[in-house]
Amino acid sequence: MQSQLRASARSGVRLGRKAPAPAGRRLTVQVVNGNVLIANTKGGGHAFIGLYLAKELMKKGHKVTIMNDGDESKLTKKAPYYKYDELARSGATIAWGDPAKPSTYPRGNFDIVYDNNGKDMASCQPMIDHFKHKVDHYIFVSSAGAYKADSIEPMHVEGDARKSTAGHVEVEEYLAKSRVPYTVFQPLYIYGPHTAKDCEQWFVDRIIRDRPVPIPAPGIQLTSLTHVEDVAAMLALVPGNRKAIGQMYNVCSDRCITFTGICKAVAKALNKEADIVLYSPEKVGTGKSGKAEGFPFRTVHFFASADKAKRELGWKPKHDFQKDVQGLVNEYKALGRPSKDVDFSVDDKILAALGKSVKSSSSSSSAAAFSKPSSSASFSAARAVSPEASDRLRSSHSPRRDLKIKRTVVPSNWRDSMDGSSSSSSQAVSVGSGRSSAGASTGRSATPKDWRSAL
Repeated sequence: MQSQLRASARSGVRLGRKAPAPAGRRLTVQVVNGNVLIANTKGGGHAFIGLYLAKELMKKGHKVTIMNDGDESKLTKKAPYYKYDELARSGATIAWGDPAKPSTYPRGNFDIVYDNNGKDMASCQPMIDHFKHKVDHYIFVSSAGAYKADSIEPMHVEGDARKSTAGHVEVEEYLAKSRVPYTVFQPLYIYGPHTAKDCEQWFVDRIIRDRPVPIPAPGIQLTSLTHVEDVAAMLALVPGNRKAIGQMYNVCSDRCITFTGICKAVAKALNKEADIVLYSPEKVGTGKSGKAEGFPFRTVHFFASADKAKRELGWKPKHDFQKDVQGLVNEYKALGRPSKDVDFSVDDKILAALGKSVKSSSSSSSAAAFSKPSSSASFSAARAVSPEASDRLRSSHSPRRDLKIKRTVVPSNWRDSMDGSSSSSSQAVSVGSGRSSAGASTGRSATPKDWRSAL
């Protein structure tokens, strides 16, 4: 330990504390086995980052405290918060407080803070101001959604134009002015076990119930789906990493997938065919400006490059959505979700606008809803009649009616089986009505002797 301290002193970096830096130069830190505070959000797509980040940091030897926003009595019954007991058994400290109120913060000194809660200055500034002179590294989990959409070059790279109206951007600018050693991460869509927000589950909801899957046209929009373990692995690389100070990193898979691709991958895992229905949100009245009511993703290309994190942090993703999708489907089933109610009212509105027939109910309570019966089931249902009705059917049976129903084509040698067959070329049979012109002069309908064997 003493040798580490001496080496740190020679390099101008104190172990576990902020290193002095010449004016105008970027702050640098080196932290070994730091005391980490994770401020975790009470919902949304980032909610389970805290759970996996805590696991990853503890594996690296850090001491971890999670301070979660929200009502403990309610949230601990839901994903991902019901897994906090496992963290506690592994040595983590679980606390509940309001990140906007410093009086609720856990006691003690922290070397590293991860803000995985705030989206604007109101929720972030109190924590930044409280810790900016006390910690060696402040990490803000922002969002790639703060990038301006670019229809010409849709892949986002660090440094691309940002939305001036986005709350995340204001927080990022405040961090830069505060001279706190900070790093900003920008995740895209995240998937994995114990999520608090549905993404791929939206597709499973429909395909497993044999429902149409309405997808904003053209359906080949590209997006990134990143496993939460890969997200946590990247975030856990920055404490003590000089290159990360003052930097921004996209957090995303190095693979992209289309909306129809997600649909087909889920359908394959379910051993089903996906009924994909493409539509225009603007024309059916369910969205505009890159958003569609009820759809879990932006309706435009939304993906980014993670090359900077690979180059500077040595990060490499381990997961691939297509390889993980079977496990995601299995988890969906294990949680009993196929039998739960799902609100399909927006879907029905879309399908009705497209002239598709839909059920009148706005929700489905089972996986059997909207499924097509098998041919054998339909046959059995058609034959399930009362004895009285069966007698009436037998008494009203006639060859003509039977022929009419089946619309069977009479064989070319039908005349050979007729009573008093005629060679007249004017004799013909109308298959649809079961009548022949042969009986026109006599007023009788000519019927084959053994009409069933002739069919």
